[in-house]
Amino acid sequence: MNSSFRKRLYKTIVAGASVLALSACSNMSADDSKPGVVDKTSKSMASAMLKAGDASSKRGDNRSAAAFYQRAHNSDPNEIRALIGLGQSYAAAGIYKQAAESFRKALKVDAKNTQALRGLGNVLIARDQPDLAIAEFEKILALDPKDYRAYNGLGVAHDASAQHSKAQEYYYAGLEIVPGDVNLRSNLGLSLAFSGHYKGAIDVLRPLAQRSRATARDRQNLALAYGLAGNVDQATKFSRMDMDSQAVQRNLSYYAALRSMTDPILRVKSVRAGYALRGR
Repeated sequence: MNSSFRKRLYKTIVAGASVLALSACSNMSADDSKPGVVDKTSKSMASAMLKAGDASSKRGDNRSAAAFYQRAHNSDPNEIRALIGLGQSYAAAGIYKQAAESFRKALKVDAKNTQALRGLGNVLIARDQPDLAIAEFEKILALDPKDYRAYNGLGVAHDASAQHSKAQEYYYAGLEIVPGDVNLRSNLGLSLAFSGHYKGAIDVLRPLAQRSRATARDRQNLALAYGLAGNVDQATKFSRMDMDSQAVQRNLSYYAALRSMTDPILRVKSVRAGYALRGR
């Protein structure tokens, strides 16, 4: 690595790490550069920026990750990993419009990239466009019928449209491939709860909430199922494992409000806003 390149690399890293805010990141576009012939130096710069972006992403620093991935894309517009990383960083930050743009740009480079298809599908669900998301997940299954994460995405998209029976078919299909997948099992349990099959939901969610590596989300998914079923005692018990008394009371009021909702789509949206269905 020559001294000139080292200086350029150092300046780029410092500039990338000092991006002021996510709102500033949201103004960047993956279309800033146009594909063309990329020289060796630019490819080396892109590679360095990718590594820096990956490191920032692992730390949960989506702001810096987005800046690094954008710079990687600017250096090498044909580097699909930069576009996917940029889309994932935007999505993690809730900047869904730019995330969708980045994934679509990646798909122009490689229309069969399942990571980009999955990322776009998840973003479309977050943008309340489940019908469009379904098309992306179906493309993945056309490429790989054993992609269990695509079945999970299809389930979440159908649940978002209150098509719970169809959603459950996809979760079961995914579980036939990977029986122990926590995301599929969690979403199946929530879907059963949405459709009024409370016992089935609890039977699915309770083992997840009681396993040694259970997370707060696992326990609160179970509390939600109990709350929808009207079992206040059990909903309270599991809510208390992660919340103080005031938060527990708010949750109980929230469950009562959910039980009173007659619009199934509105109820799903309310739960997604509060808990978020697991998607990958």
